[in-house]
Amino acid sequence: MQSFGQFSVSRVLDRNVTTSQDGFFYALPQTVLEINLLVEKLEKKKGPLADFTEEYLGTDQFITSNSTSYRLLDVHIEPITEPDPGKVYYVMFPADRAKDAKPTGFSLSPQGILAAYDPEGQTTARIIENDINQTIIVDNADEGFNYGADYNRMKKVDTVIRKITIDTLTIDRFLFKTSWVDKSPEERANEAAKRIVEIRESRFNLISGFQEVNYGESIKYMDRQLRQLEREYLELFLGKETKSIESLTVYFTPSREKTSATLFRGTDGSRVELEIKSQGTTRNLPLEPLSKTDNIFYRIPESAVVEVTREGKVFYRGNFSLPQLGVVAAAPLNRSRLHFDPKTGALVKIVRE
Repeated sequence: MQSFGQFSVSRVLDRNVTTSQDGFFYALPQTVLEINLLVEKLEKKKGPLADFTEEYLGTDQFITSNSTSYRLLDVHIEPITEPDPGKVYYVMFPADRAKDAKPTGFSLSPQGILAAYDPEGQTTARIIENDINQTIIVDNADEGFNYGADYNRMKKVDTVIRKITIDTLTIDRFLFKTSWVDKSPEERANEAAKRIVEIRESRFNLISGFQEVNYGESIKYMDRQLRQLEREYLELFLGKETKSIESLTVYFTPSREKTSATLFRGTDGSRVELEIKSQGTTRNLPLEPLSKTDNIFYRIPESAVVEVTREGKVFYRGNFSLPQLGVVAAAPLNRSRLHFDPKTGALVKIVRE
């Protein structure tokens, strides 16, 4: 008679639980960290005429080689609750019940996480759902050089002088031989430098009123286009910098054995690291509770500090409650009403009759 109307709760390991007697499964929660990184990518590209920059532009401030670097702009961490596949339990209903026994009620979240127990079957637990929002920022930039593939042929005219001597008379006959040859890199640089001078002269004449024409508001458009042309020609010598914003999302599930990870590794060798430091709030508690009838298992979460570092410097620090780093405890079902937090699995309310 002592075991009459008792619940039996057992952990599911390798399908070892028999379901011949009526019951149901429930899981304890674990926290998955959704880590959103906002990274700025800076690409430096050497101009096709960079070797002639000092000769034609008289400056040594230009890009000498291609390179890529990254800069971390923002970190946002959002905790997501999921069932822990390693902490799934089967609640077996009593085989016999007294005729005047009251109905019992269990509340589970839509994910199968235990939320509440009421021996009278009247309690409904407040289920908290996770709202996941993700923002992706895309920046499209022109990566090439507009005049890097300019026409590479020029006309070459050779003069051939043919001397014709008749008696004492000498006649010089000029023959012109025309052909097409490839421009050398230096000739291309010289031509581009001339274009820069021409553009600057045209812009000076435009804004100084040299043409003595009232262009009205159109002068702004023409000036803007001339500056754009000048910048594109200068990029052939000085090189080009392209900035883009990359939004990355990394999911990380902490555990007692895994408390750190590399979130991002750039081509320049830069790394963004994640490290979790437990606060030790549950270190004096037993890891596993004693298995008894009429007991149900829940979690005591561990408080932990999550740090995101770049090149050894802390960029982000936040405090989170991580259930899987805590311990599993047991609560009595007999003459008790229980409420659990579906996010952490913690016991938040107990009423003992």
